[in-house]
Amino acid sequence: MNEVIPDTLKMHDTCTMIEETQDSAVLDDVDLALINCLQLDPRASWRTVGDALKVDPVTVARRWQRLQDSGTAWVSARATGHGRPESCLAFVEVDCTTSNALTIAERLARWPHVLSVEHTSGPGDLTLLVEVRDMAFLSRFLLRSLASVPGIVSSRAHLVTEVFAIGDDWKLQVLDAAQRATMTDRPVRYKYAPTDQRHHGKTFDAVDRQLILKLGEDGRSSIAELTVGTGLSESTVRRRLAELTSRNQIVFRCDVSLPLSGWPLVTWVWGYVDPTDRSTIRALVERVPGTRVCMRISGGRANTLLAIAAHSLRETPITEVQLAQEAPGLVVLNRSVVLRSMKRVGRLLDDEGKSAGVVPMDIWAEAPEIE
Repeated sequence: MNEVIPDTLKMHDTCTMIEETQDSAVLDDVDLALINCLQLDPRASWRTVGDALKVDPVTVARRWQRLQDSGTAWVSARATGHGRPESCLAFVEVDCTTSNALTIAERLARWPHVLSVEHTSGPGDLTLLVEVRDMAFLSRFLLRSLASVPGIVSSRAHLVTEVFAIGDDWKLQVLDAAQRATMTDRPVRYKYAPTDQRHHGKTFDAVDRQLILKLGEDGRSSIAELTVGTGLSESTVRRRLAELTSRNQIVFRCDVSLPLSGWPLVTWVWGYVDPTDRSTIRALVERVPGTRVCMRISGGRANTLLAIAAHSLRETPITEVQLAQEAPGLVVLNRSVVLRSMKRVGRLLDDEGKSAGVVPMDIWAEAPEIE
């Protein structure tokens, strides 16, 4: 939330002149720590973040504005579960003709149900993370919308049946224990809830959707900004936002350009883990460095999908060794490297992985029609 800092706090500090001339493509230690703070609590006040970093709140707010304006980091929000138990998340591999791959990727990135688009090495040319209202809608999406795009040769969908870790949970890990404690010493209700813990008793209505789509553009929008942006009363905005967060029907996340964060490489690992083997899943999430995503999937030989971030391609062999040591119950079936991410959770990305635009994650929209 973009709270107003009183004038009495707007003091000069030693960072001011440095920040005014600092290249927006350079992330220093304070930038990384600030992003890490917002990964822990995306809507934390600047006072809280300032306390954690021992930096004046005005300086923190100014630094965040620079990071946000340059597209280097951003906070977004999205609906979870649609308020319906049958809603589904799917990972889709797309094969396309080489000459049309970029055009297809750019086109799919504009679709509201396609949360993420990546160009990958390996079996599929493109990988998509798709969220839709139910399996019947997914079928129409695959058979009508996707199959009708010129240049798409084939697609394979893998339904996500359980989420153990997702990009919402990934952290830079640059804060010390005291700083983390400052950010987490009070309840943070707007956190990703595992699939089996989401509340399905109330479906979203038009007001909920308005709020969620607006927060998708800027997850730190203040109550006043949400009131203006939606036309709703302040009391309605406060009440509905509190209801959505308490029911775990909205998730907030802080993202950063991975190349600029020092974690430019992401590898997808397709594997098999015995469905009863929870210790292997726990090891993948807790002991394998760089794990961004760990999901149970259905629809093929692989039943487990991992996304592992690394500092460079040279770390890939090390990651393979770590997987074998920490999670011997994982049978690796295939792997692919993300060559470029065109869209991540509603954000269009440029070649540097910076935010270059927003596509509202309107998961309630009708399936795209192909002319």
